[in-house]
Amino acid sequence: MTPSRHPLESLLAEVPKPQQYIGCEWNSVRPTPGLPDVTLVYPDIYELGMSNYGLAVVRHLLLSAGGLSVRRAYAPGPGMEERLLAGEAPWVCIEDGFRVADSSVIGFGVPCESLFTNVLFLIGLAGIPQRSAERTEEHPVIVAGGGGVSNPLPLSPFVDAFFLGEAEERAGELFLTLTGKGSREQRLAAAAGLPGVWVPALGMRPVTVQKAPRLLPGWAPVRQLVPLAEITHDRAVVEIARGCTRGCRFCQATQLTRPVRERTPQEVLELLESALSATGWEDAGLLSLSFSDYSCLPLLLEGVAQLEQRLGATVSMPSLRPDSFARLSSGTRLSGRITLAPEAGSERLRRKLNKPMEDREILGAVESAFAMGAKGVKLYFMIGLPGEEEDDVEAIASLSERCCEIARSMGRPRKGSVSVALSPFVPKPHTPLQWAPQMDEGEIWRRICRVRALLRNARPVWNDPRTSLVEAVLGLGDGIETPLALEEAVEAGARYDAWSERLRWDVWSSVLERHPLLLDRVRSGLDRGTEPPWAFVRTGATSGFLRREYERFVEGTPTPDCRQSGCNDCGACRPEDRAAPQAGEEKRCAALTLPPAETGVRAVLRVRWGKSGLARFSSHLDMVRMWSRAVRRSGIPAATRGGIVRRARLRFGPALPLGFESTAEVVDILLRGEPCDGSVDALASSLPEGFELLGASVLEAGRPAPDTEAVTAEYMICCGDAARALEVLASSYGVDVERSARGHLRARVILGSASARLDRLLSQAGIPVSLIRRTGLYDASGGHLVPPGHRDEGEDLS
Repeated sequence: MTPSRHPLESLLAEVPKPQQYIGCEWNSVRPTPGLPDVTLVYPDIYELGMSNYGLAVVRHLLLSAGGLSVRRAYAPGPGMEERLLAGEAPWVCIEDGFRVADSSVIGFGVPCESLFTNVLFLIGLAGIPQRSAERTEEHPVIVAGGGGVSNPLPLSPFVDAFFLGEAEERAGELFLTLTGKGSREQRLAAAAGLPGVWVPALGMRPVTVQKAPRLLPGWAPVRQLVPLAEITHDRAVVEIARGCTRGCRFCQATQLTRPVRERTPQEVLELLESALSATGWEDAGLLSLSFSDYSCLPLLLEGVAQLEQRLGATVSMPSLRPDSFARLSSGTRLSGRITLAPEAGSERLRRKLNKPMEDREILGAVESAFAMGAKGVKLYFMIGLPGEEEDDVEAIASLSERCCEIARSMGRPRKGSVSVALSPFVPKPHTPLQWAPQMDEGEIWRRICRVRALLRNARPVWNDPRTSLVEAVLGLGDGIETPLALEEAVEAGARYDAWSERLRWDVWSSVLERHPLLLDRVRSGLDRGTEPPWAFVRTGATSGFLRREYERFVEGTPTPDCRQSGCNDCGACRPEDRAAPQAGEEKRCAALTLPPAETGVRAVLRVRWGKSGLARFSSHLDMVRMWSRAVRRSGIPAATRGGIVRRARLRFGPALPLGFESTAEVVDILLRGEPCDGSVDALASSLPEGFELLGASVLEAGRPAPDTEAVTAEYMICCGDAARALEVLASSYGVDVERSARGHLRARVILGSASARLDRLLSQAGIPVSLIRRTGLYDASGGHLVPPGHRDEGEDLS
């Protein structure tokens, strides 16, 4: 039976970055027919959503629970968005083109308030009524979770059920309940009885944010999705710890994720090795709120260094606290740029924020970072903080320039080695500074300009103060007026509010004029004599603790870390959580005997491969990444390049134009030894959906690269007007064309000639093309460049 055509297939050749819509990811799981359909949505574009660890965890948990067909969907990017709005295709899931609107449950992962408009936009794009009260039995249930909905009130008229907190213990139960038997109202009522679930239609009630008691290895996604498209964080991820006891008074995450829970170094290393093996990634990242506070850091770093050498991969660290940078051993190797977060320019303001670091500690951390091999340092500051004075603003520039002096003294380039990120302060719910006002965006912009003017050698970057204002308005919103404003903004075209280039300030300024109370709440701050509207959400930290912390902020008095000084009575911990985290295993990581990297080339494995279906919309650069990772997954004895990351030495044939299928692509894998029995089969099974290994042969080591040998390519063309296409191509220089027995065209083209892009020649002539497939590559003597394959090169193109 002929497979059905993907709903977006006719659009992919005409939109930017079509790779983000085709799926074909390694470790993708095809949905199971007959099971309830659940779609997990990240309300932003694919390259950001694929980098979101939270959504990866929920997907893993639901797949592990069983009983559900689990899919994913992302917001369409520019180009595709306009096509979908025009009704040319529905909004569909990435795995198989399934319509999002046909799901039983749609689960939105919302990491920040700036994506609220995207949530409403996507509900509308799916053709679902935006307000929950207007939905019927035929509509899917809309669920939302994530750190961005710790105050769920602004989205409460639009979301059927919220899950608040960490998903590990409840995700499977929640989605199975919502897809179970009974009417829509009955399923929502049953879900409302689960811990951490709030159903707005059933009224206000206290809801406790859920916390996983510990980080079990089975809850961590190991078979992580490896995309063809380039994404923001293109690497495997392992979470080493959750929670933070530092108590920075602006930080929402520290309140939402207490108490601290850590994985042992051995667990982290086993997860790292499993994830790198299962994905083929050359890079991995360690995830933690406060990495340098990890209790077994020296032991972990020792094991990571050994793992990097053995696997030929790199493991990167998250942003570091300058005052605990000394915990990194002198033998630690850093690569790339590292991020340090002083948060404020002056010691006075850092004490108020409960981040009491001295300038000398920050400067010492910068010096240590460069000494350990870092290529650059990024300093992260907030600007427009409550109580910030002009001296504090100027201190940002002064401190940054002193870091530049250190960089110069250590042989780093004068420009670019130190960058300064300026982010306007946003008061967040459930933090001590939730009562503090946000500075006028015009004044924040003046302060950003002041820092920029004072910087001579550091490179400044900044966030738009208007974006931060919208984030504050939505984050501190209520359940009545804020939803009205949100609805008006979306109707007028607001979305992607976190993108400064797409922020519709004209829309938001008009909306805020019509709803002045929203702006006044942000500008004036909350009344500390009353509970905030979101107080029914109980994070663990009590309202009394947050008020005390606000008073200490005003006084400029730090609160010590409870892991060092004892319990601060925040209310988040159970009695058994109040002890310091265990130091993990006492034994050190076993020393590894590392064989020297073998980089000599003893033979060449020339592989013939093809791509078909939606995979044809992947680019040549995508293929370079894909093959590198497939070779790593297969374990084939590839020769590697020098350096920390041992990348397989690959040589590719002529690049295939985007949108072309092929049964005649070629890649040379340079080998450090003869491939063993089963190596080619292992390589074939390491290719993602849409790619096929069609033949392989071992060549002598000195064989020229395939992109220098090929001079002619053969194509088969399926188009609407074959007779006219034959005439057009026959008159083009360097094209030898004939009509096949099946009515398609067979063309030979000299690569590198002006006529090599057959699709463009036909498009210019106004001839619609259904498909072009490369079927052969030939060297100068007319011989096949690629090993013979099992596929008939003259098969039908339908």
